[in-house]
Amino acid sequence: MSKEAKDFRIRFWGTRGSIPVPGRNTLKYGGNTSCLEIRCGEELIIIDAGTGIRNLGTELLKETSVKASILFSHVHWDHIQGIPFFRPAYKPGNGFKLYGNRNWDTKLEYVLRWQMQKPNFPVTLEEVNSVGAKMEYIDIESGEVFNVGKDGQVTIRSTELHHPDKAFGFRIEYDGKNIVFATDTESLPEPDPGLVELSNGTDLLIHDAQYTRDEYYGLDGDPKINWGHSTPESAARTALGVHAKKLVLFHHDPYHDDKTIDEMLQSASAIFPNSVAAYEGMVIEI
Repeated sequence: MSKEAKDFRIRFWGTRGSIPVPGRNTLKYGGNTSCLEIRCGEELIIIDAGTGIRNLGTELLKETSVKASILFSHVHWDHIQGIPFFRPAYKPGNGFKLYGNRNWDTKLEYVLRWQMQKPNFPVTLEEVNSVGAKMEYIDIESGEVFNVGKDGQVTIRSTELHHPDKAFGFRIEYDGKNIVFATDTESLPEPDPGLVELSNGTDLLIHDAQYTRDEYYGLDGDPKINWGHSTPESAARTALGVHAKKLVLFHHDPYHDDKTIDEMLQSASAIFPNSVAAYEGMVIEI
């Protein structure tokens, strides 16, 4: 097997939470909502379908045929709102396996269908499915372990996180390495045991860090306790506790400009030095 076939690479297409925020104050870290592209050799895995998936889709149109697994952490709008503009879904011959939580209040397929109902959107999901890519919906349980790829060479582990409406965290293992995606989780006053177990010894921890400490505790307004999000300090302490090799701060608040995120990164780095803040276009090789 060639070196290229064993590459393990992550690219960030959307790093923001809640709502997209384009503009001059978000140029450094980006304004699109949650979406990651993960390449495990020749296998493509996508996590979340926020507005960042639109630009990913444009890039994927350069490929003759696109087959991918799409993992949904949850179905809050900032994690699904890019699906109607994901152009590879409209192309016959492409194929996507979409993974959602069996125990959500409703099925993943229904949520994606509802957001494309008229008069909200002129093309329904049924119309896309009838002429476009093959879409397969797969329900999984919290804690389930499953494999993807032609030969099942990529292992994915899951756990439910501390967030309203049952968000998933994922651990993706390939070629003896792994990453953990844990956005929309509240690691205060301490992380969930399930997240600790999922993340233990990870090469890369991508962790929610939406609020500053003052915002979380309400020192400059209403507190954000039990809103399902973390601070950079709590993300850093989690990374330290699970012996992660690298931490990525993720799910930036739409009210935070680039300068604020710079300051939050400094706070995390004081606790866990090998920290970075996710920005659109960032590529990490594992």
